[in-house]
Amino acid sequence: MIKRLLGLPSVQIALCLAVFALVGWRFGKFAVVWTAPLLGAALCRPIMALVANIRHGARERVWLPVHGQHYVYKGVTIHVQEDEDRCRWVPLADVRKVVGTTASERTLAVTFPGRCKPLGKPAQPCLRDDALVDHLGRENNPATLRLRTWVERTIALPGRKVRSNLGIRPEPPDA
Repeated sequence: MIKRLLGLPSVQIALCLAVFALVGWRFGKFAVVWTAPLLGAALCRPIMALVANIRHGARERVWLPVHGQHYVYKGVTIHVQEDEDRCRWVPLADVRKVVGTTASERTLAVTFPGRCKPLGKPAQPCLRDDALVDHLGRENNPATLRLRTWVERTIALPGRKVRSNLGIRPEPPDA
């Protein structure tokens, strides 16, 4: 308990200042002048740790609510939604921001039945991660194929691992 308490940067700063004040009170102004560099050296590390803790706390407050839903591919934000079966769904609008026009929603719904449906509020057409990998793999554009590789590594494969760890099997893709 005490070890953990002494590990807090604010407690370390308070202890350094208390010792410095005690030395100044006990030995006078001359001792304060000679020990001031020691105070600076002693305060450097706890202040840096305190600033790092503030930075990490701010990042946590910003990014924790969207953890697992917010991805960025070459500067373009791609929102990913997860359903109750832990299948990941990617909005077609986000895919189109990266690769331009792709097949229409109606064509994708026919090609991938059950794996293309509107989700979210407001509802927007989304493709399940495995269907998106299949769809992007059918294109011959190098940029589209790079996006396919990224989607497979970043979104689809981790989703499959989560489902297999939980013992969830989504409906098999259509042939």
